[in-house]
Amino acid sequence: MTFVSRGVAAPFTTPLLAGNRLRCSHRDGVEIVVPNPSGSRGVYVLHWPGVRALCSPTVHDTLLFQRCSRLTTIAPSRIRATALGVARQGYAGRDAAAAAEAVIAHDRSQALLTHFLLVSALVEQFDPTGRTATGAAAATPQRRGDLDRRAGAVLHRIAPSLGRPPPSLAAALTALGTLFAPIGVPGGDRDARIPRLLRYLDDAQSGLAAWLAADPANDIGGLGQAVAAALKRACESGTAALERTRSLLADPPALLRRWVRDRDEILAHAARCDWLLDGWERIGLLWSAATTTAMRRATLLEMAPLVPVLPREVTNWADLAVPAEAMQQTCRVTSHQDGWRNGGSAFGLIERNERLIALSARIALPVPNAAENRAA
Repeated sequence: MTFVSRGVAAPFTTPLLAGNRLRCSHRDGVEIVVPNPSGSRGVYVLHWPGVRALCSPTVHDTLLFQRCSRLTTIAPSRIRATALGVARQGYAGRDAAAAAEAVIAHDRSQALLTHFLLVSALVEQFDPTGRTATGAAAATPQRRGDLDRRAGAVLHRIAPSLGRPPPSLAAALTALGTLFAPIGVPGGDRDARIPRLLRYLDDAQSGLAAWLAADPANDIGGLGQAVAAALKRACESGTAALERTRSLLADPPALLRRWVRDRDEILAHAARCDWLLDGWERIGLLWSAATTTAMRRATLLEMAPLVPVLPREVTNWADLAVPAEAMQQTCRVTSHQDGWRNGGSAFGLIERNERLIALSARIALPVPNAAENRAA
């Protein structure tokens, strides 16, 4: 019924756990939501003892679950940050550790840039005669000093109307910069994570559709067409949600006023893209990692059960048209021979899953020397 009850996809490396979801437990900590292994409707809800009875989790997965169990809120951004912390320590291999380090550093710089652009827009709205330069190149120490001086004057000017002291408003702008860093500012910050993820998923959908069109025999029982259709809906709904969320940044004074009045409302709006696209990154990575026809056909069997089901809660989001089929399980895949996920065969999949964690940096990091990175 809700995104919270659906849970958040976690980057587990154990084959039987890969792509499964974590959610808050009604008893304590977190629990794992596992699709019914029989292929029928419904899910299994497991705590860690039940997980260990089902399979032998990797050290990475054990630590990831332990750290997630200490979170006060289970949300995509929290799970992502926790997973990056585990990968950074090398529990998913050296490549994943290096990728996590790079992603964490980029996230930090992206938050600073978003804050800078928000402050610039705020200053320009109240002081149009002294227009500021925008973009990464404008964030030099000299220009930052001038911008900070002018921003301080603006905050002193609007503080009485907002009922907050200027230092509190400055802290709010910093928090908003961090919150909206994955979204990117209006006018097109192409380095932001959500726009990059949407482009990556759109490329995956185009590649999958072209592969199926080239040879319809590549499809397995309609799985490919079902995944391609769901992937296209995800791109369309994610793009629509991104545009609506970015519209909040078009008027920084109004955003600041809404933040002061109802902080939770802004937090919920900023998180919508993450919730809508949660779980799709792994599906895109699975497709990218499959390089031969045989691998792609086998990958369809992994991708299909992972297609996220949209909760009915999404119908309450304004101007977001969601077809009824998106709220139902796309398909179920039942395997009578699960030996490929157990025993010695599982080690190859664990290694593949660790590579997927490293490959996720392709989505989170900008392309070096790309002239279009800052283009709208």
